[in-house]
Amino acid sequence: MYVKSNILFASLGISQWSDILPHPIVIADSLLTPENMGALIRLSDNIGASALYFLGEENKKHSKLRRAAASSFDNLAWRFVQPDNIRQLVPANYTLVALETSVKATNLYQTVLPEKMAIVVGNERAGIRQAVLDQCDQTVYIPVPGPTCSLNVTHAAAVCLFEWLRQQISHHQLNTKG
Repeated sequence: MYVKSNILFASLGISQWSDILPHPIVIADSLLTPENMGALIRLSDNIGASALYFLGEENKKHSKLRRAAASSFDNLAWRFVQPDNIRQLVPANYTLVALETSVKATNLYQTVLPEKMAIVVGNERAGIRQAVLDQCDQTVYIPVPGPTCSLNVTHAAAVCLFEWLRQQISHHQLNTKG
C-alpha cells in the first residue's frame, strides 16, 4: 500500500537524521539549463544541504527553474555567485570535493568522503572549469561501465550525494525503526 513519503520517513525516524548528520554544501559551476538548476535545488533540499551556490551569471528563466525545483525553490538557501574563490563560500572545516573525471580523481565507491563536504559539480558540456577544479581538495569520479560514459549533472550529483549520505548513516550508525 502506498504511503506518502513524509509520513513513512517520519515513522521510520529518517526525518530526524537532519538533526544528527552534517549538512553538505553544493556548488555548481556554470550550469546552462534552468531545468538542471531547478533539479539541483530540489536534490540539495532532499539531501539536507545547507546551501547551494551557482557559479556564474544568474539565469533569468526563473519560471523554468522554479517549476523544476518545485516546493524546494523556497526551502533552500541558494544563490548565484561569481566564481572567483569558492573557498570563501564554505566554512574552513569543509572539504571541497569535485565530482569530475580527471587524472587525480578516485573512484567514488572506493573513497571515504569527508563528513563536512562541499561537492562541486560542473557544466553540462565541459564539466568543472580548471580554475575551479584547482581550488578543490579532492576529486572523485563515478565509474560508468556502459557505452555512454557520462551522466546528467543532476544524476551524477545525486549518485555522489546519496553515497555520501550512505557513508554518514553507516558512520553515525543510524538505522530506521522499521
